Amino acid sequence: MSDRPQFLAFETGGTKLVAGIAGPDRRLLKTASVRRKPGDLASRSFGRVVEAAERLVAAEGCSRSDIRSIGFGFGGTVRRSTNSPHLCLHEDGWEDVNVVGELETRFQAPVHVENDCKLAALAEAHFGAGSGSSSVFYVTLGTGVGGGFVRDGRIQALGDYGEMEIGHVVVEPGGPACCCGGNGCVEAICSGPGLSHLCARIAAERPQEWQASPLAVGTEARLPASQRIVEAWERGDPFAARVVERSMGSLALALAAAVNLLIPEVVVIGGGLGSSSPRLLELIRERTAPLVVNYFRDRFALTSSELRESVVTQGAAILAAQRAG
Repeated sequence: MSDRPQFLAFETGGTKLVAGIAGPDRRLLKTASVRRKPGDLASRSFGRVVEAAERLVAAEGCSRSDIRSIGFGFGGTVRRSTNSPHLCLHEDGWEDVNVVGELETRFQAPVHVENDCKLAALAEAHFGAGSGSSSVFYVTLGTGVGGGFVRDGRIQALGDYGEMEIGHVVVEPGGPACCCGGNGCVEAICSGPGLSHLCARIAAERPQEWQASPLAVGTEARLPASQRIVEAWERGDPFAARVVERSMGSLALALAAAVNLLIPEVVVIGGGLGSSSPRLLELIRERTAPLVVNYFRDRFALTSSELRESVVTQGAAILAAQRAG
């Protein structure tokens, strides 16, 4: 078997676009990232990430005949019956992009489209925190909140439009509006933007506590970023603690329900916010465990992503290899 790159992998997420190439062992060899610009539509994002892939292929001296298969990780729902992106809640215009047609024309290889969180679960199950486990549930806390479930090394695909939408489990009925059109979803409270908006809500409820917090300094025109909130919590700020603990308590409700339903051997927390702090992971463990039925509590591990920034692109490469046979 040739040791030349054989698989292309793509990721289109809430804030970044990634192209990668992988060898016959499915492991990524190189990646190239570009940042989404505010106001970009899907056609612009797609064009930029395809250009990045073409540069990677050229730099490796590959010919089109070297590429056996392509995996495409989409940051939204996927229509599996048509092998196409369906809906992205963070970027408009994907319904106008012929992802499969464009990529197959450029690279002369079959394309396989899947949701980014499902691919992240696949990557962690093969090469990351879930390696060696028969079942892995992955949750990303980033621009959005999503989930994926892998059993025996393969994504558990249960519906045409996907499954494991933990980000849109309602944990606060009548709570803040979510980009999905619902209210009180996990994503509206526990994502990076959700944590920032929760901070603003609690600030309005408790103005004196807010004014006493270092988070109030320099935020007159904007919300504090989730990373700054977590850092203030780690330094012992009582107001930040109220925000973080309320957010992660809401996440724990949904996580415990998922564990009770799926009984995964490993639950992996990833994403920019989810991987930001070991203490945050410990808080999630502490809040989730008491909510899991007692005879399941010792049957799963909750851990942090090992693959971090490369997890979706790596999963796309694995999917491409699996579909290539």
